[in-house]
Amino acid sequence: MPLVRRKALPAADAREGVLLAGVVDGVNLTFTTPDAFIHAPPGLSARVHLNGQRLLLTDDYTVAESGGPGTGFDTVVLLHAPVAGDKVFADYFVV
Repeated sequence: MPLVRRKALPAADAREGVLLAGVVDGVNLTFTTPDAFIHAPPGLSARVHLNGQRLLLTDDYTVAESGGPGTGFDTVVLLHAPVAGDKVFADYFVV
């Protein structure tokens, strides 16, 4: 497999352990980040965690642009709703 080189991103653009905004009630699936993040699969998108366990993009969650196409990715939609007491957070690069 050939080595793929990516443009390096400044560390200042990285956000780690950001608690996502949304109701954690066993029903809600939609959570938002305070910043628009880069989404360039397969390797450069938000990494979402539930109670410290990393979730997998497309298997456990998808991402979306709450303002519509071209407005910036800022939304995480989980496939399974977290229950009260769960913590949903993400690591990502700001646009």
